[in-house]
Amino acid sequence: MQTTITLQDLLVIILYLAGACALIYLALTLKNVVGILKKVNKVIDDNQHEIDDTIKKVPVLTDNAVLITDNVNKISSDVSELTDVARPEIEKVIVTVGSISDTVDGISRNVDKTALKVTDTIYNVSDTISDTSKTVKLNANNVVDYFYILKEVAESLKEVFLR
Repeated sequence: MQTTITLQDLLVIILYLAGACALIYLALTLKNVVGILKKVNKVIDDNQHEIDDTIKKVPVLTDNAVLITDNVNKISSDVSELTDVARPEIEKVIVTVGSISDTVDGISRNVDKTALKVTDTIYNVSDTISDTSKTVKLNANNVVDYFYILKEVAESLKEVFLR
């Protein structure tokens, strides 16, 4: 018994084998998908109470988020209005503080100049007093010297006249 296999028959056999492999792969994939779905169902069943509670809270949370957003918008607009109202006053305060700073700076410069003048004057007065006291001391010494000279002259005259 000899049978010839044509090219067409060989292709048909290959197609049948490929189809069978595809069906086996599809069956394994479906089996894995069914296993995953069983696990998902188990997780859902185990957490059904929490899921229901969360679903019930979503509208309240959404309403709260809307209220919070409205409050934030109101606060932002109030702050913007306050900023707009306060801006000129703040600018005036800044200008006033700047002028006060300039005035204080000028006063401190004048105080520094005056302090330097006072210090120089004190040094000059101190030097003058020192020079005067030296002069008085020298003059006092000269007066004492003159007194001794006069005393000696008087003694000499006394000796001359008393002889």
